[in-house]
Amino acid sequence: MKHKIVAVMMLLLVGCTASQSEVKEKNADDWYEYGEQRAKNGFLVQEREVLEEVNSEDTITGEFYNAYSQGHSSGAVIYCSQNAYILGLSEAPYFGICDQITPEFRTEYEKGKNHKKE
Repeated sequence: MKHKIVAVMMLLLVGCTASQSEVKEKNADDWYEYGEQRAKNGFLVQEREVLEEVNSEDTITGEFYNAYSQGHSSGAVIYCSQNAYILGLSEAPYFGICDQITPEFRTEYEKGKNHKKE
């Protein structure tokens, strides 16, 4: 009986160790979502070299960087569709992500940001 209990415990330990050591490698969809989320938070697109530095544990292929860029573009459209005046009024930081997409965004953001100061 003791041998069976020890054997079951060993199998459980081996199973736990194996599942913890499995690390999911990122794919193109993951990089798309990462880029989209960064843009939805208002962050500018990162150059590939910077992205590699920040994510040093990951290999960023050309395919992955393209997916990241496409995701970022998609997220930027979403971010820039919000009311810039309200964003400024809430004093949320603005990093310039909309300057190329919607040039009047920064002006409206500044109006909202300066509204409380008047």
